[in-house]
Amino acid sequence: MATSLITQIPIFVFSSQIGDIELSTDQAKIEIVVEDGLTKMFKTMLYAYNGKVTIVNIGEVLENYMVANGKVFTAFTVYYNTAEGAYIGQFNLNTQYCSLKLDTNPALFGSYNFLSTLTAKRVPREFIEHLSILHGQESAQVKVHCVYEDINGEVANATVPLINLIGSDIGVMVRPFTSQNIIAALKVKGKNVKDLLSFRIEFNGRNMTYYTQDFTPNVVFCFKNCFNVYETIYLNAVTTTKTKVNRSMAISQGRHSFYDQSVDKTYEVETAPMSQAEAEWVEQLFMSHSVRLGTATDPDTLPEVIITDSTCEIDDNDEKLHQVKFTWQFVDHCPHLQTSAKTDESRIFTEPYNQTFN
Repeated sequence: MATSLITQIPIFVFSSQIGDIELSTDQAKIEIVVEDGLTKMFKTMLYAYNGKVTIVNIGEVLENYMVANGKVFTAFTVYYNTAEGAYIGQFNLNTQYCSLKLDTNPALFGSYNFLSTLTAKRVPREFIEHLSILHGQESAQVKVHCVYEDINGEVANATVPLINLIGSDIGVMVRPFTSQNIIAALKVKGKNVKDLLSFRIEFNGRNMTYYTQDFTPNVVFCFKNCFNVYETIYLNAVTTTKTKVNRSMAISQGRHSFYDQSVDKTYEVETAPMSQAEAEWVEQLFMSHSVRLGTATDPDTLPEVIITDSTCEIDDNDEKLHQVKFTWQFVDHCPHLQTSAKTDESRIFTEPYNQTFN
C-alpha cells in the first residue's frame, strides 16, 4: 500500500474550513512539509496508526503564518515524504484567510463580494476607506455609481471610474480611497457637486454601498477584519477615560518618595444604537489581531491599540437596534494625551445653541 490522500481537498478553501487531513500509508512514519512558494514554513513527523496518519490543526498553523506575514491569500503546497525525507507525494491548499466559518466557499464569496462581510455601510462626509478585492484572471474598471446634491440643490446621479484592475492570476488588491477622490472624479466629468449623498462601488458583480451622513464620529478605528484586511469603523459613542496609578512609597532621609510607578489608562466606550448587521460586524473589531486608532491611507502608521473587554448582545429582532460596550487601551505602557487638531472657532457652540441664541 502506497501513501495517498484520503481527505478531499477543495480547489479553494477558507482557512477556517480546513479540518484534520488524513492520509493512508504503508510507512511507519512520514514527514510533512508545508511550503509557501520557496519558503518552508512548517515541518513535522507523523507516526502511522492502523495504516493512517492525520495532520491535525493545520488550518490554525496556516492562519498564524498568514497573520504574521500579512497574507490574505496563499497557495500552500503540502509535501508528504518518507522519514528520511524522500519525496512521496504532494497536494495544494489554496487558502484564503478567514477567521470566521462562513456557509460558502471563497471562490463563490469572492465573485460577489469585496473582502468584507458588510454590503452597505454608513460613513461621515469626510472619510478614508480601504477597498479590498480577491480577484482571479480578470481585468476591469472599478466603478463608483454616485448620488449627489449639486450646487443648485438638485439630486443627480453619475458614474465615475475609481481604478483599473488588471489581474493576471489569483491575488488580492487593496486600495485606499477618500471622499475627495470621488468628488474630484465627479468634477472631472463636469459635475457641480455640493454634497456626496451615497455611492455604490461595483467591480465584476461585486458591490458595496456607502451612505454618507452628517455626523462627526467620536471614535474611529482601523482594524484587520476576518479576511485579514483593514476596514474602518466610525462610531458615535460616549467614551469614559479611566486612569489608575500603581506605585510604591518609601521613606528616605526623612522624606516620602514614590518608586515603581506604573499608569494604566483605559477607555470605556458605549456606542449609539446600531443595526444588527453593524453590531455583528463590530464583533470582528473585538476579535481583531490588529487594531489602530484613527484612519489613514496607510493604517500601519496609526497608533496600535488593543480591545481588552467587550459586550455585544445581539438578538434576531430585525426592528431592534443594538448598543455595544467595549474597553480599549494603547499597546504601549506610556500614557497618551489625546488632543484635538481642530481649532475652528465656529464649533465652540453647537447648532442647537446657535439656533436658540439667534
